[in-house]
Amino acid sequence: MRSIARNGLGAFGLAAALLCIGAADAPKEPGAMFHNPVFTGRGQDPSILHWNGNYYLVQSQRGVIRVYRSRTLTGLRTATGVRVFWSNKDELPLSQLWAPEITQLDGKFYIYFAAATNERHESRRMYVLESDEPTGPYTFRGKITDTSDQWAIDGSVIEHGGKRYFVWSGWQDKRPDMGQQLYIAPMANPWTITGERRLLSSPDQPWERIGPEPINEGAQQLSHDGRLFIVYSASHSFTDDYCLGLLTYDGSGEITDRRSWTKSNGCVFSKNVAGGVYGPGHNILVPSPDGRETWNVYHAVATSGCGWNCRTIRMQPVRWRADGTPDFGIPIPLDEAIPVPSGEPGSRP
Repeated sequence: MRSIARNGLGAFGLAAALLCIGAADAPKEPGAMFHNPVFTGRGQDPSILHWNGNYYLVQSQRGVIRVYRSRTLTGLRTATGVRVFWSNKDELPLSQLWAPEITQLDGKFYIYFAAATNERHESRRMYVLESDEPTGPYTFRGKITDTSDQWAIDGSVIEHGGKRYFVWSGWQDKRPDMGQQLYIAPMANPWTITGERRLLSSPDQPWERIGPEPINEGAQQLSHDGRLFIVYSASHSFTDDYCLGLLTYDGSGEITDRRSWTKSNGCVFSKNVAGGVYGPGHNILVPSPDGRETWNVYHAVATSGCGWNCRTIRMQPVRWRADGTPDFGIPIPLDEAIPVPSGEPGSRP
């Protein structure tokens, strides 16, 4: 009887234990999932503004700049674009419109883009559009440049310490295709740079020099817990080795002084050969709808050597290490499901 009782008590105890485990440690429901890419068809150089509960993606394709709106990041796949600018609009001699960047400043909306004059590559400079609404209509504000007025692309605005700065990728002088550096200068207003440019980063490391010319470009601000970073793209954009690098601000010096920044020891986000992801770069950092997550939106290709012809827009979350630095992880293959951003319908609580 003692043995039977002991066995019976053991069975009851086991059942109770399993019940407790089931209540406390059962796996959560998986939640909604998505697959990359997150934009229909080809896409490149993504720039996204999260404003007033909507996401606004700007793209330049075949000489036309369009803005796409969606309530969610994953919804950008089915968003319809609004044409806001195009080659030779209003008889302006501008074409080859590259990498538009959308932002909101002082209650207005701005799109920064690079363009060539009369189809001449060496004439490429940065220009500014302004609007009262993110989908336009936009007014052409003109060229934004420092006193050197050198070749320039990929301009973006950085805000820190109550001040604004323009960061872009440019040539050192008028010699074409000798490499691209990152430059920085203070801004007097959203369409005006004050003073001369300062060199922020040169492609002086082997991982930044893959391809026909060494390149630093596509600078983006990343702020977290009081720390300031600049994420940028390195090496030539049509190579498999196009990747993301990271500059970390030391928190004390002038942010226009390159000595105030530390460069990452290699790419922080690079190709995943086993997963079929090549040339991941030219990104934007975007909050999830509820602001709890940071998402890295970037372009990449699925075929080695495909270069500019196969780029699609993808995204995945950024994690944060204990020391406060970002962990971009490894580019996720196209066939791998990803939980939707926090705050989207069906996301995990």
